[in-house]
Amino acid sequence: MRRDTQGELEMMRRAADLKRPILAAAAAVALLALTSCGGSHEPQRRAEGPAMPAPVATAQAAPWPSALEVTASVNPFRRAAPGTILMGRVDQVLHREGDRVGAGASLARVENREVAARLAQAEANVAAARAMEENARLMKERMERLFERQAATQKNVDDARAGYEAAAAGLRAAEEGVLAARMYVAYADVAAPFAGVVVEKRVEVGDTAAPGMPLFVVEDTSRMKVEAQVPESALRGLAAGSPVEVVVDAAGVASRAGTLAEVLPAADPRSRTFAVRVVLDNADGTLRSGMFARLRLPGEAKDRIAVAEDALVRRGPLTGVFVVDEGGIARLRWITTGETRGGRIEVLTGLAEGERFVTAPPAGLEDGRRVEVR
Repeated sequence: MRRDTQGELEMMRRAADLKRPILAAAAAVALLALTSCGGSHEPQRRAEGPAMPAPVATAQAAPWPSALEVTASVNPFRRAAPGTILMGRVDQVLHREGDRVGAGASLARVENREVAARLAQAEANVAAARAMEENARLMKERMERLFERQAATQKNVDDARAGYEAAAAGLRAAEEGVLAARMYVAYADVAAPFAGVVVEKRVEVGDTAAPGMPLFVVEDTSRMKVEAQVPESALRGLAAGSPVEVVVDAAGVASRAGTLAEVLPAADPRSRTFAVRVVLDNADGTLRSGMFARLRLPGEAKDRIAVAEDALVRRGPLTGVFVVDEGGIARLRWITTGETRGGRIEVLTGLAEGERFVTAPPAGLEDGRRVEVR
């Protein structure tokens, strides 16, 4: 009995010896975890160095008009496809795509020997009609003098006058024939209807021109029309003269102010949208026909916090600002942004009204650095 008791005690002692290192390891793990948890509540480390001068402002909410953005296309102010009403061979092509032409500039010439011959014939008819008119006038005057001397009858005078009037009418008809022939000769010269740019050439030397066939396409790009389809719900308050913003990314136009030139009164029956047009000056040639654009229409103004783009800190896909706390410490805080207008960007989340932030972070400013307000 005593031996059994001693054996049990020996086994318990050995078990305790085995558990001792396990308990020590568990205690070490627990201590490590406790240390890690306690480290997360330690204050953030501050960058070493003196206070850095930086411009600081207080975030304030201000009216920020809500805007409806719709896709639009950039089109020329005027577009024409000049041709000719003559049937003939194209003798000359004087301009190609990309050429700038003035109003009335010759683009191509069509063979005009036939119409030139008609003009010469019409001019000869005028010469003959003028001679007949002159002879009839002299005859009328002669009959009128003879009638005064009672050497001619009233019928002789009436016949002479009628002959003169017929000859004068024949002269006028011949002169009109010359004008018509000259017009046909002018049709042989395909001219630009206005100053602009040749964007398409559809003819080559030797081609046969036909009446009504467009030979060129000319666009007036001194001004451009930005056209978009707007839902009927956005028409409230819109009228000709309303201010709008136009964005053309391909041309590097971040935002260009414009005014509505036209709101068509009839809706598209399929989409229930209305066409609107904005006319923009394009003297510098930045905008080109066919470009994709975005049209921002004004809406109801709401209070929003907005900061200058210079205040933003961009690191990859993240955008933030340096917020200055009561102790003058700058903390980098990530924010979400909205629309950009006039160099200012809307802050959706991350910055509250009344908080101070660095408006233009100087080079070297880091999270936790003390700043000196300037």
